[in-house]
Amino acid sequence: MSQQKKGAYVEVSIALTQTQWDWLESMASTHKLSSCSKAMRCCINCVALGDAKDAGSSSKNGVDCVTKSVELSKEQVFWMETKQSNDATGVVRSCMEMDEYTVFGIIRCKKSIAECDGAQDAVRNIGEHYCKKNGEVEVKENIDITEGCGCEQK
Repeated sequence: MSQQKKGAYVEVSIALTQTQWDWLESMASTHKLSSCSKAMRCCINCVALGDAKDAGSSSKNGVDCVTKSVELSKEQVFWMETKQSNDATGVVRSCMEMDEYTVFGIIRCKKSIAECDGAQDAVRNIGEHYCKKNGEVEVKENIDITEGCGCEQK
């Protein structure tokens, strides 16, 4: 996974099947996410926090992968490198097997929701998409996908 720093995120190149890229694009559009990168970040957080089962290593036997750039947080890059052996296909495959609400309908925020950019829009979008009333959208605040790995000191 090659990296390039870009603001709050790191631009990384990841290889997925075309079906997986199409699914991420579709989920970004369906859930009013800003980009395919945001959809990938949702998938990583979902798997890293145990909300989706880890699909384990993926075998790419005979399947052509397409490499594209996405923007991830440094914590997500570290998690992918240490916990997933850079297996982005396994992360996306896990999420494709889950119900969409579990992956994209739960807000997972590194800070409190009041401090997150765009969090209130996300709550509103999720509420509209899943017919949830104010206060019914599930929120996980102050998450740390690197807890216990030692990278929080970096």
